[in-house]
Amino acid sequence: MLQSILVYGLLSLSLFVLGKNAEAREVYNNGLHQKTSFWTWETIVILFLFAFISGVRWNVGVDHQSYLRIYQDYITFGHSDRNLEWGFSIVTLLFAKLEIHFSIYFGFWAFLQIFFIYYALKDERYLWPFIGVIIIMGSHYLSWMNGIRQMLAACMFVYSIQFIRDRKIIPYFLIILIASLFHKSALFLIIFYFIPQKDYFKNRYINLVLCVLTLIIGLNPYWLQATSFIEIALSSLGYEGYADRLDVWIDLKREMSLGPRRISILLLNMIVIWFAPKLKVMFKNTNFLTYFNFMVIGVLLYNLFANAAHIFLRPVSYFTIFSAVTVSYLLYYLKTKAPKELYILIFIIAISYMVFSLIAESAKGDMDTTNYKFFWDYV
Repeated sequence: MLQSILVYGLLSLSLFVLGKNAEAREVYNNGLHQKTSFWTWETIVILFLFAFISGVRWNVGVDHQSYLRIYQDYITFGHSDRNLEWGFSIVTLLFAKLEIHFSIYFGFWAFLQIFFIYYALKDERYLWPFIGVIIIMGSHYLSWMNGIRQMLAACMFVYSIQFIRDRKIIPYFLIILIASLFHKSALFLIIFYFIPQKDYFKNRYINLVLCVLTLIIGLNPYWLQATSFIEIALSSLGYEGYADRLDVWIDLKREMSLGPRRISILLLNMIVIWFAPKLKVMFKNTNFLTYFNFMVIGVLLYNLFANAAHIFLRPVSYFTIFSAVTVSYLLYYLKTKAPKELYILIFIIAISYMVFSLIAESAKGDMDTTNYKFFWDYV
């Protein structure tokens, strides 16, 4: 576990320091009325570090070994028996034909994931010190390293939000279409271009009540049997095989206890909701309102499906990813507007998920897909 603390901790610290440098550069250039290029040395190092650490990992993320077997099948046979999207298959085949080491292959996918997040925030580098830390130390990194294809599509969705704001339909559709080449479920995101981005979650008290209600309802996932909508939704998102066996997946109820990890996520999201009215004012000229709308949707859906089989949470990832961005806004606000003690307290909550996960998973041995391991210790 010590190795994990060092790797995750040093990576987070590096991203924080590099983010601070990037923020200072942007402030300086803004003072000179100059545009700051995205490709500064800080950006390059940030992207490289994230890709490198993600590439040389071993069995970090539940599906890591599954993706590794797929890549090895492409190297050996030129194909896989898995039904994979065209874009993902082409890229994998290209890497396999060139016999590129799997660490570079995994690093490439991680590079794309983090690129779209930082590029989405290229004009708001005051968020950069926080976004990297939240991704690594929050619940996001392990999710990204697990559902690689879908989380890449989700990162591209975050980037595409600017085109909804600017009413640029062609770039938005193009990004979503490309994302669907890696995970076809991304196609359903097209509908959000046509939904006006208003302040749907205006009342924080109602929002908090909704959080509690969905949490209570989600304790028993058998409510899923009361509607055929779930089956239709799964089929339309590309999960036909799961939809055909919906009763089986509903019966695979799992107990997600309200332990430290779950509580840290809930508490952090509720804190964002509590401060949302002030955040909406401070960041009214940004995409915060849209990010917040999707975050709340993600919180409510996650609560509803938390105790159901994992397949029900897969589509929710398109919304829960926004909590990384909204928490970054929150931390910047607290750092500049709130008492130092409050800022430090919430910052600790924001980075506690990974710490709790390392402790909880450390005793699982070969089943531990959280603690960090280098591939050269196993291959």
